[in-house]
Amino acid sequence: MPAAAIVDVSVAGRDRKSTSWAGTAASGQHSAEPRRPLRVVVVEDDAIIAMELEMMLQDLGVEVLGIATTAAEAIRLVEQHRPDCATMDINIRGERDGISAAIEIYELLGVRSIFATAYGNPETVKRAAPAHPIGWVKKPFEAEDLKSALRQVLKGN
Repeated sequence: MPAAAIVDVSVAGRDRKSTSWAGTAASGQHSAEPRRPLRVVVVEDDAIIAMELEMMLQDLGVEVLGIATTAAEAIRLVEQHRPDCATMDINIRGERDGISAAIEIYELLGVRSIFATAYGNPETVKRAAPAHPIGWVKKPFEAEDLKSALRQVLKGN
């Protein structure tokens, strides 16, 4: 059984999901609505790191909709699947980096990112601000850090 139980809530007119990591709705009541996991697109160009992140997310009860290695792939996957969020590495393949992809994804589709990177210096954080990031998770990943960032997605922060 996944570590997270997902229940339906409606946020800003869009069907979104919320979780309590103990298996009940955030309000403390069980929902009769069908359950679905939080849906995430992973943007990471290192295959081993991408697989590790995918497994960690799945262990937390998250549905990984796809893995992108470039900004163009990331935008296409988010347009196609409309995830709840994306995990976004900054240094990815191609001419564009993860920050520019995250900004475009947010501006075009309203989908926010969790930056998953070793780069969290003030200049990088400032440059990423237009993407309205959910948070930052440092590499190497820790499950608790991912879980904390996912809670922010579910809270609508």
